[in-house]
Amino acid sequence: MLQQTDRLALAVPDADEAATAMNAIFDSVVIDDTVDSDANARRITLQWGRDQLEIYEPKGPGPAADFVKGGKRGLFAGGFALNNPAAVAARIEQAGIKVTQQGDRFVVYPENLRGTGVILSPTAERETRVGLMDKIWQITYTVPDLDESVAFYSDLFGIEDKLTNLYTSSVWGYHAAITWFEAKKGAPLDSLEYLDPFEHEKAAGRFLAKTNGIGGIYMATVHTENLPEIKERVESTGGGWDGMPGGTLGFIHPRRTFGLLLGVSSFDSIDARRPTPENPNAWGNH
Repeated sequence: MLQQTDRLALAVPDADEAATAMNAIFDSVVIDDTVDSDANARRITLQWGRDQLEIYEPKGPGPAADFVKGGKRGLFAGGFALNNPAAVAARIEQAGIKVTQQGDRFVVYPENLRGTGVILSPTAERETRVGLMDKIWQITYTVPDLDESVAFYSDLFGIEDKLTNLYTSSVWGYHAAITWFEAKKGAPLDSLEYLDPFEHEKAAGRFLAKTNGIGGIYMATVHTENLPEIKERVESTGGGWDGMPGGTLGFIHPRRTFGLLLGVSSFDSIDARRPTPENPNAWGNH
């Protein structure tokens, strides 16, 4: 039932600091600044390309404060858009998981869903891109059991009939799966990825250990035609860019983006090798 990856949410100690820093890198803009009484937090929303980035600053005890206590900060929730968010919210509630309704959107806090906060919103066409980023195309969970987790979330989100390809990364030390919401060349890249680390001294394995083996939202990836400019801004303002060979994929270190490990890619480079029903193993091992 999920159709788009449309937003990320960060929980941080200082929302103004985070918003200013993110806007300086991406030319995103603040479009809302409100009190979220359910999270007991101030919530700043940035228009970030064609998608949105929400930044939560705890105002007292509650889900946001629980997430950042002890100095923790980072990916509080990943957001998905669909025509009928209430239907998926009902599936989640039927599984015994608490869902909070906020107008026409629904929120599951990370403490209630294996560390993976979720925001379900109605689909919205935002044809005007704001800043240097284009779209979020992938949200990545780190999980302790790949097969069980893919089955669990696929049933929970109603995406069990979507194409899921499996691959292994010997470089990064994990077994992985990606469920593509629309699996055909040229279609949007929106997808949900799962990483199950087998080398626990590497980054994904360390992340899983920090969550006491529960897992959570590890990272997200965006696509943009302005990758070189984003790279230059990160490198010229303190570093934290790790580029891959070929220049079509890079990573921004979480210290620069307030706990968000962010992959930055070009659309064409991913679309050229994306799996399809005709070639489900195109992703391969790497």
